[in-house]
Amino acid sequence: MKRNHLVFIVLSFVLAGCTSFHGVRPVYPEPGNPNMPKAVESLQPTFRWEASPEPGVLYDFIVYEGIKVESFWEGTKRSVGREVYYRQGLKMAEHKIEEPLKPDTEYYWSVRTRRGNRVSEWAIYDYTLFLGTAYMRASNRPFVFKTPE
Repeated sequence: MKRNHLVFIVLSFVLAGCTSFHGVRPVYPEPGNPNMPKAVESLQPTFRWEASPEPGVLYDFIVYEGIKVESFWEGTKRSVGREVYYRQGLKMAEHKIEEPLKPDTEYYWSVRTRRGNRVSEWAIYDYTLFLGTAYMRASNRPFVFKTPE
């Protein structure tokens, strides 16, 4: 019985991967494995991120369409496509998309802080998944999500 319990713990760790954030930390949708983007609840989701402790900070928010190319020889390759949505100077640490996104589509999003004319870098994350002797790594990427069908 202990053996099965141990296997479950190891599998849970492997499936979770290791994530590190640079810049503003996302709250929803939470990024995970970039090869298996988490679905949001609607085509006009409300995005949330951790608020800055500094007073007077505003936020810029951006969404890019994802590019997904599948090849028999190289597998699936994902990358950031064209900008589809942008808002600047948001006062709250959340934003609801005002125009519906395409269904069943992968997107990338990011946020940055703004104080007057000073802006931070766009928030990104690194993700590493260890699979025994192999691993998968994605670095310096905006946060990924998928819209519902």
